[in-house]
Amino acid sequence: MSRVHVTLVTAFVGFAALTACSSGSDGPDSGAGTQKADKPVAAPAPKPITQELTQAHITQALLGDGETLPGWSLHGDKSVTEGQYCNGSKDADSAPAGWVRGGDSSYEYNGSTNNMAYVEICLFDSADHAHSQYAAWKGTETSKQQAPKKPVGDENTLVINPGLSDDSVYGYVRSGKVNIRVRIEGGTAGDPSGVQAMLAATLKRLQQLQDGKAASVTAPEEQAAARQ
Repeated sequence: MSRVHVTLVTAFVGFAALTACSSGSDGPDSGAGTQKADKPVAAPAPKPITQELTQAHITQALLGDGETLPGWSLHGDKSVTEGQYCNGSKDADSAPAGWVRGGDSSYEYNGSTNNMAYVEICLFDSADHAHSQYAAWKGTETSKQQAPKKPVGDENTLVINPGLSDDSVYGYVRSGKVNIRVRIEGGTAGDPSGVQAMLAATLKRLQQLQDGKAASVTAPEEQAAARQ
């Protein structure tokens, strides 16, 4: 083989190796970067309420002034809920099976009681007992029930104008062994987003407290996030 032939072959082999090396370094890195950027990051699943929260925890989870919806403020003080209050029947004179403790708060709109909102939290000793009372709470008016746009908890339902009410929305959530009920009465039937936001914020505050953190989630934050 002549020197010129050997030189040409050597140059060709070197060029091919350089091209392969260049392709190998650019291709996979670029592809891997694209895959990482395109892959959606899943949000952590909310933890159900499984611990026996204290009365102080329940009180802290209830929304206070500046934490509830704009225009609404606490009407009186946060209260310790009596056992019969957590029953599905308004005429109940005893606590439901498995009831442990609860808390409730009420809110007035722009300083007037013409429109009122209510939040109730009820803790049970098991998820089964909580489910039973959740079902009793939401009732049987299936034609008025609808699922929230952004579900929270293990079970959740909105009831538009329950019973004989007008312009009212009731919301119910069960998470583990806790039930939460939010009621807004007066001018809300066309927009249940306020009830949804209060439900979500109250549950997330309970989850924060269960994790040993401060209750910091607010209803306005949840309402803004739901609109995105």
